[in-house]
Amino acid sequence: MIKKALLLVVLLLAFSLLLEGVSTQHPIPLKKSLALFPKEIDGFHFKGSSRMSPKVEKVLGVDDYIMWDYCKGNRCVSLYIGFFEEQQEGAMIHSPKHCMPGGGWLPTSDEIIIIKTPRGEIPVNRFVLQKGERKLLVYYWYQGRGRIVADEYRDRLYLLFDRLFKRRSDGALVRLITKDTPGADAFLQEFVKALLPVLEEYLPS
Repeated sequence: MIKKALLLVVLLLAFSLLLEGVSTQHPIPLKKSLALFPKEIDGFHFKGSSRMSPKVEKVLGVDDYIMWDYCKGNRCVSLYIGFFEEQQEGAMIHSPKHCMPGGGWLPTSDEIIIIKTPRGEIPVNRFVLQKGERKLLVYYWYQGRGRIVADEYRDRLYLLFDRLFKRRSDGALVRLITKDTPGADAFLQEFVKALLPVLEEYLPS
């Protein structure tokens, strides 16, 4: 009986420490504002930008973001980087799988691929949307606290772990979109390789 009572006390204490660890966080800012992101990345040239409505920004709770278009040759890619200094209920990274479909766009393909880069192999979500005859190819991943993760459930587990042991929950969603035409994968993967070292200058490790 005493052993059970002692075990219960230990479990309650451990649970209390867990809750305290999860709730006590230190917001981590960007190394540099995304507004300073380069307009030229290894031959990919800036062609324009866009912003979300203030209402959407408020719903997302993102601390800093860019939605910029880069082109190389006759192809263009839309780059979105959304950064959170501290993720919490109501202000967390949302999966593009749930946000992007709509307006007649339907998902037709969904997989995780591995891209070989000078920084090593990284996992990336490969997502295809179709509307009539038009198709969009989407790559995205979660990056933060020294990791690049494709699987959103694994990212959530790392988030819980880092909240507890690092007192951090900062993170970013990196998303690339281009027209899904022959050669689109090679084009996006070339951009990924050029983009990674630049991200290291802005996202905290």
